[in-house]
Amino acid sequence: MAVDLKRMTRWAMQGATFQRLNPDNTRPTPQRFLGFANTVNLTEVLENGSAPLTIKIDYSAPVTKQVSFSNALNLSRVTVAEAIAALNAADFPNIEFSQDAKTTRLIGRNTSGKAAVLGVEFTNMGTDPVTINAGEYLLTLSGRTYLGFVPSLVTVNDGDDYLLNFTAVTVGVVSGLPAVGTSVSLASIAPNLNADFEAEITTSTQGEDAAVSGDKIQVLGKLAAALDFGQGIKLGGNGLEIISFFGDETVSIGLPKDIKDKEEIDQEGAQGTLTRIVIGAKLQGISPVVTFRQKDYNFVEMVQGGKLNRETGTYDPPLSHETDKPKFYFEVYSPVFNSGTSESTAMAGFEKLLFRIATGIEGDVPIEAKGQASYAYNLTCTEYTDENGVKFPAWQEQILSLTQFDALRLRELSL
Repeated sequence: MAVDLKRMTRWAMQGATFQRLNPDNTRPTPQRFLGFANTVNLTEVLENGSAPLTIKIDYSAPVTKQVSFSNALNLSRVTVAEAIAALNAADFPNIEFSQDAKTTRLIGRNTSGKAAVLGVEFTNMGTDPVTINAGEYLLTLSGRTYLGFVPSLVTVNDGDDYLLNFTAVTVGVVSGLPAVGTSVSLASIAPNLNADFEAEITTSTQGEDAAVSGDKIQVLGKLAAALDFGQGIKLGGNGLEIISFFGDETVSIGLPKDIKDKEEIDQEGAQGTLTRIVIGAKLQGISPVVTFRQKDYNFVEMVQGGKLNRETGTYDPPLSHETDKPKFYFEVYSPVFNSGTSESTAMAGFEKLLFRIATGIEGDVPIEAKGQASYAYNLTCTEYTDENGVKFPAWQEQILSLTQFDALRLRELSL
């Protein structure tokens, strides 16, 4: 049950969580977390052709697997298709990797179960060889969408067949699958295939009835950063890592808004009369300043980039010509009380502030005698556009009940 939205008193900042965005500046979720495009150099992170990778969904236990790239022809130019094969072979529970049709990047998805799979056989009925280009193919049948992936260019000679498996985009399809032997119209497949093909379903496998779940995804380790999870190729980091500060680790957050002042335009007529046009002030974003008691170099690298060597413990800030800045989102939680409450333990709920896209830099840190340092970070938050082109405000405010807040289990997110 939600708390009363009227006349609540906010008291201090309880905690905050931070995480880098996807390389396309969208928020990573268990259903969509993006890695690299084209090719990537993995020679510095692999030992004997493999490296560990850790995946954690929400507050569940992290799963670490050794990922082998023995299938890759050149470890300095690993392709998306080769990475897909290696990651899927590692067999992370309920995680499937493929190539995103829109961005062409490596994409991971939490399936939380099995989806229906259709095996479609394409037969070349012409007299000349025809090709099928590498990439993703979408099959639409009876209102359902299925995804197939061709890892490399395929040539099908006249009279020969090519079998392509299509997996339902939605997990848990349990009824209404087409029967084996059903003809498939090429018009139902995008991109279009050569008209000489005839297509027929040769296998039709039911999936388990399961729902996609999870709100937060973490993909951690040197390999995760090298695969560009969390914008790691250019901006370093530890992949899609969540860093949190709670309790006495937090100090304060300031929330100055970025406002374009109102304009008053006067136009004078021939007889000296004035016509005034007023353009109201516009809210363009917000520039929070967050302050913590402790310095976390993983957090410094997450926010402002640079290079952190986790073996030697050295950190180098970004150079002046390095204009790319890490993009991240963060959430701030503050306890709220009913008006007039006098006891600090009598909380009515929590205020959650979600800042959808941000950049930042570490502020000045004084070092003085008999003084405990505090570490401030100057952040800039602007309007956010998601993967579907929908625009959102720079931030969102929400009141959570105590039950809703406890269900988030925020202290269990970080490793």
